[in-house]
Amino acid sequence: MTKLLLREAKDAGVPAVWLQPGSFDDETLEWARKEFKAAIGGTAPGADGRESNGEEGWCVLVDGEEGLRLAGVEWTAGKL
Repeated sequence: MTKLLLREAKDAGVPAVWLQPGSFDDETLEWARKEFKAAIGGTAPGADGRESNGEEGWCVLVDGEEGLRLAGVEWTAGKL
């Protein structure tokens, strides 16, 4: 299922993807890293060389703010 969605995202022009832990295998991650400008997933170090804060790999809920910072995106948390 993940690879099908990734192909659809690529066809739609999505430039980068974030794969949640448990949603992919090594082959799918390797394919995504070749096909997109950026594909984050697994336990490999990030752009700054550090590991994820999560125990199972890069997670948008755990590492999302740091990922935005590394991508040069300015973001501030708002309170409801």
